[in-house]
Amino acid sequence: MTNRPFKAGVSRAQPSLLPPSVEDYVGPDNPVRAIEAYVEALDLAKLGFQHASVLGNGAGQPPYDPADLLKLYLYGYINRVRSSRRLEREAQRNLELIWLLRGLTPGYRTIAKFRQDNWAALKAANRSFVLLARELGLLGGTLVAIDGAFFDGSASKGSIATRKRLAAELTAIERDIEAYGAALDASDAAEAAPPDGDDRSTGGGGDVGRKMSTLMAKRASLKADLDRLAASGETQVSRTDADARL
Repeated sequence: MTNRPFKAGVSRAQPSLLPPSVEDYVGPDNPVRAIEAYVEALDLAKLGFQHASVLGNGAGQPPYDPADLLKLYLYGYINRVRSSRRLEREAQRNLELIWLLRGLTPGYRTIAKFRQDNWAALKAANRSFVLLARELGLLGGTLVAIDGAFFDGSASKGSIATRKRLAAELTAIERDIEAYGAALDASDAAEAAPPDGDDRSTGGGGDVGRKMSTLMAKRASLKADLDRLAASGETQVSRTDADARL
């Protein structure tokens, strides 16, 4: 046993050790605020989520708001939490999720059933969220890496989006969402224990709540560009100059 001094922790019995509010743990740059702002702006009933339009406390009402379960799903997607059991545990112990879900702790069966019952609507919401996250630069890695010139203010080569490029971006996002859903299904079916270690990623990006509010109108921009190309018969579209071509 060495006499060397080490950094000492504080007593677990010490009162008022932690901040008095969960809000204090989630900074203004935390990506969970982007999830919150995004989901709260959605019309879940119009997107096709089951029970999204249920009102009151009548018999048969599901115990969890689909909006809260969607927030949990999106959190799992961007942090690659690959099983419903792991999501259940994270909701009980992860301060980001405690903040995001306001202390709700859905069980893994509820989480899995929500995904199975709403998969088409989940994919649509997930795809739009990823497109916004790309613009905000919220997440690291190649999935959400963004070429700033793509959103440049001049009709340069970087601001010209071809049909092929737009379709490729959407296809890549769809493929990743499907792969994540398949991984969740496989884990749930096998009731496999999640891997050890923390597989969460980190990200940043300014005041995400404010940015999300500003960019909500852009969430369907790629789809709109594709529709415009299809309607006009053109192969390119400029986001800044309707007459620009390369």
